[in-house]
Amino acid sequence: MLYRRALTREMTLTTGAVLTVLVAIALVVLFIRLLGDVARGELANEAVFSFLGFSLLFFLPVLMTIALFAGVLLPLSRMWRDSEMVIWFNAGLSLTQWMRPVLAFAVPFSLVILLITLTLNPWAQTKKFEYRQDLRSRSESSLIAPGMFAEASGGQRVYYVESLNPLTGIVRNVFMQSRIDGRLGLVVAREGNHIEMPDGSRYLVFKEGRRYEGTPGQLDYRIVQFERYWMRLDPTPVGAKETGIRQAPLKELLADSTPPARAELLWRVGVPLSALVLAVMAIPLSFVNTRARRSYGLMIALLLYFVYNNLLSLMQAWVAQDTLNPWVGMVASHLVMLVALIALFTLRTRQFALRGKRA
Repeated sequence: MLYRRALTREMTLTTGAVLTVLVAIALVVLFIRLLGDVARGELANEAVFSFLGFSLLFFLPVLMTIALFAGVLLPLSRMWRDSEMVIWFNAGLSLTQWMRPVLAFAVPFSLVILLITLTLNPWAQTKKFEYRQDLRSRSESSLIAPGMFAEASGGQRVYYVESLNPLTGIVRNVFMQSRIDGRLGLVVAREGNHIEMPDGSRYLVFKEGRRYEGTPGQLDYRIVQFERYWMRLDPTPVGAKETGIRQAPLKELLADSTPPARAELLWRVGVPLSALVLAVMAIPLSFVNTRARRSYGLMIALLLYFVYNNLLSLMQAWVAQDTLNPWVGMVASHLVMLVALIALFTLRTRQFALRGKRA
């Protein structure tokens, strides 16, 4: 049918455009946040883009849900504003007949979201955790970035280097401040590099510089000039492997009957299901009265989305706290929105029937 092809084309273009914008905004926000972690010495430079990908994948299901909702709502709203929907209704199409092209588009899209929430997200969270643990087990020299102050050892040491040769690992014009047992130490050197010994121990070697050591507020400072100054680096201890519920694969999650596991399963299944319900709900919500404000329907749609999302989060929290039966939590939010969906379809159908009688 002509209307199906036209609607599918518009939904595809609109959903793609909205998703592209949302992903771009998310990338900028996440990138700025990760740069802040690098500046505070909590993340190595080399890990920024890996963590950016892992973080984006975590938020992608929600972004895709919003994009799908907007991708159905906006084309249908445009058709109402341009009176195309009136023509189709006069040609004999009912409101419910628009569900077929919408479902044909939304079901595969929701299945992709389901695939991400059930498989890709746990994998990404696991890899992110392993990568973070690997970074923590490395020398703190990996946190040093040219032109930036970097804290290490819980703020006990602060580094600053003017330049870094990525091929040799040699840094130029090095500044290091350390605090041990209340005594402040400053090292200023022309260059430095990181050396790993055969036994696995790691050292920072400073060349051609001075070391200043003393207690703040007192005059007994000691100044030492050196050709080479070796400082041993103790790797950050790696904690035991965490079994975060977000990292659990689907098989483990199904076998786990604890409330947190059931709550996580509720979220993983609930997000793609909510995407499907919202896509169908966009059909009655798209109605635009050209005599009224154009943003009226869009405002209701945004309100319903936030209500749906908050209901889903609330059900997840209650199930995780074991204050709500998992099965009730699984269906409660979706049942509420399905009732709202039926009510919207009924309301719009009656409105069109009354208009038909008046005509």
